[in-house]
Amino acid sequence: MADAFFWKFRRMQPGEMNIDPIESEFFSTEALGSLADALVREAIQNSLDARSLGEPVRVRIAFSPPGAWLQGERAARYFAGLWRHLAADRSGLARLPSPEEPVGFLVVEDYGTRGLQGDPRQSEDEEIGPGGARNDFYYFWRNVGRSRKQWSELGRWGLGKTVFPAASRINSFFALTVRRDDGRRLLMGQSVLRIHKLDGARYYPYGYFGQFQDDFALPVEEAGVLGAFCHDFAIKRGDEPGLSVVIPYPDPDLKPEAILPSVVRHYFLPILAGDLVVEIAHDRRTEVLDARSVLRLAESTGWAEGPRLQSLIELARWGLDLPEARYVRLPEPPPEAAPRWAGDASVDAALAPLRAAFNDGRRVAVRVPVWVKPADGEGALASFEVFLERDDALSGAEEHFVRDGITVAGVRSGLQGGVRAIVCVRDRRLSALLGDSENPAHTEWQERSPRFKERYRHGPFTLRYVKSAPREIVRSLTRPAQGRDFHLLRHLFSLEVPTEETVATKDKRKEERIGVDGTAEAGQVETVAKDRFFQLQKLRGGFRLTGAPGAEAVPRFVEVVAAYEVRRGNPFSLYEPFDFEMDRPPIDVQTRGAQAVRRERNRVVVRIDDPGFQVTMKGFDPRRDVRVKVLRLEEAP
Repeated sequence: MADAFFWKFRRMQPGEMNIDPIESEFFSTEALGSLADALVREAIQNSLDARSLGEPVRVRIAFSPPGAWLQGERAARYFAGLWRHLAADRSGLARLPSPEEPVGFLVVEDYGTRGLQGDPRQSEDEEIGPGGARNDFYYFWRNVGRSRKQWSELGRWGLGKTVFPAASRINSFFALTVRRDDGRRLLMGQSVLRIHKLDGARYYPYGYFGQFQDDFALPVEEAGVLGAFCHDFAIKRGDEPGLSVVIPYPDPDLKPEAILPSVVRHYFLPILAGDLVVEIAHDRRTEVLDARSVLRLAESTGWAEGPRLQSLIELARWGLDLPEARYVRLPEPPPEAAPRWAGDASVDAALAPLRAAFNDGRRVAVRVPVWVKPADGEGALASFEVFLERDDALSGAEEHFVRDGITVAGVRSGLQGGVRAIVCVRDRRLSALLGDSENPAHTEWQERSPRFKERYRHGPFTLRYVKSAPREIVRSLTRPAQGRDFHLLRHLFSLEVPTEETVATKDKRKEERIGVDGTAEAGQVETVAKDRFFQLQKLRGGFRLTGAPGAEAVPRFVEVVAAYEVRRGNPFSLYEPFDFEMDRPPIDVQTRGAQAVRRERNRVVVRIDDPGFQVTMKGFDPRRDVRVKVLRLEEAP
């Protein structure tokens, strides 16, 4: 075997351009939290794109137990010719394992897919006629950054497969495919290094494992070799169509506890829809993520983000199970104009029936029509769904934009806090428009992307319309109704306002006693005047002025000035005679141990004859507060 199948890097020719691979940089965006996220997203996306019609896709991710790791001759036969390139100067590998280190491995297999079909000997592009088959084998093994995937598929940059070498400590991987169309079983491997030198020769960055015709790599097809490979790497495929990828020496960050929540986070919608089943095999057990188990798994595993994922799954399941009649459909935008949210009163009118439900904490679903207008074709009316719910447990907003099953992790609308939103795009035409604007890592929608701009009429407007949908819908649902809202802020100000009924049943006898004899529910007694020798007691419709206990010297004359309280300004300056006049009804002045010597406008001059005096003034409007001040007079007025 070692003589027939081996690793080989092509020797570069003098004058050939020096270009090192940079594709791994495309997956280092902040929207992807880890290498586990990148592997999960790209591997499953490729499997969903290769889906056979009518079948759900099943993806198996298996961590090899230490007892299954390859050692000695059993390991060496799969790496013949590779180690010296890995260890070469400028190979780009910083943490190269020792050749004696046992080979741990990670296996990613898909089922319900068509496998890598097409001529394995194709070495350059060929025109595909109407109804012609696409060469998946050619684009998987012999192209980087180039793809012939169709407009409706998830991946289209031709970079997703580069996550497999990026996940290996030796930047290498094997792949065995069984093809649905002809049943052939093919095995190849690829290593992605940098331009490096061995024995004075310069080598190309991409090396292959397989059979060779000069420098041209061809897959291994011998049944005995493939059987041994499947046994050594615990491949479960048998003759079932699909692709099995083996990642030797996987990066230590790839652990089951990182892979499991990542699958839920990025593919919860196709799992709930029954389009995807993911199995995670590790530590002699297998976790199955399907429509029935995904919520239970999120509840029971104790993940840090478990509660948040549970709420997300419950909202998504509710939305997917919702009958069409329960959606509120927004009006169709005019086909000739760019779609906009601002100033569209018909949108507010359509959403009005949902306001009470949303603000009461119930979930709502909205279907949003939008036109997709290719620059060189007829426009078509598409639509997308928005599922919304309030969640007081959220510290901020939570938004999930899902295009045809894959979560576009970096898209945000600026949604207000305390709201969870799922934007679900399942329409193939709208999915194609959004996919054309995505970056290689599928984390952003970029309206200035060369693949997007000028491809659609009103393309940037359509993109912004979809991206801002959660924010604008919530803004409409939470907008105050026009006119007076008597319930606004009632949860903040809960003082009970007496009604006519409560006033009528109130104990009038008790009210009449207030302040009459200085007992019961009389108002608060305050010490007034600069020298603090008076007390003022509030009565119903008036007040009472007396001497303060212990006051040493009571003046002979005082002036009492009153005015109704006002919200702004000095009430005494704003007094008007039509408020009241001290010498006219209904104002009544009663004295004991004192004498009212002058009454005019809002003033009364009192002569005090006894330290135990009382001056009672009533007849003011009981619905208004009365401000009172007492001025000491040095001599008779």
